[in-house]
Amino acid sequence: MLDDKAQKTGAIAGAFLAAGLAFIKPENFGTAAPLSQLAGSPGLLLLGLGIGLLLMSTVLALRVMWVRSAPTPPRLVELAKMADHLLELSPDELVQERQENYFRDQARTWESVLSEQDRLSDIKASNLRLAQLTLVSAIVLLALILLEIVAKVACYRLHG
Repeated sequence: MLDDKAQKTGAIAGAFLAAGLAFIKPENFGTAAPLSQLAGSPGLLLLGLGIGLLLMSTVLALRVMWVRSAPTPPRLVELAKMADHLLELSPDELVQERQENYFRDQARTWESVLSEQDRLSDIKASNLRLAQLTLVSAIVLLALILLEIVAKVACYRLHG
């Protein structure tokens, strides 16, 4: 589920990143360029910051989806061997303490695997949360820049 959300976050960030990079042309950054005149130097810096946030969101989403090794549950063969050893014991050797140890050993094996999987899942969730936060920050920042540009264009058209 985390990988699916990370994939969607990365896709959204990538779409906005492509749109933001469309503004990166030499003709948009001269002093007479319409974008420079409308956004000004602070607006261009904020546009660069927004693109940086989108890039960061994409990288974090990729970190979530990155394939990494994770512990696997005990294999059936291993569990069967443990059970076979227990079943091979004579009734005199099969004391309650030995039976309890058998179940404790299985529980410890499962606990270590599940703990490591939880730890890896928590790392992925943290990276996904950060990817989503940087994506939202970038979208809000870029929306504010665009609103400022639209307001300037509207004022220019209304007042000549």
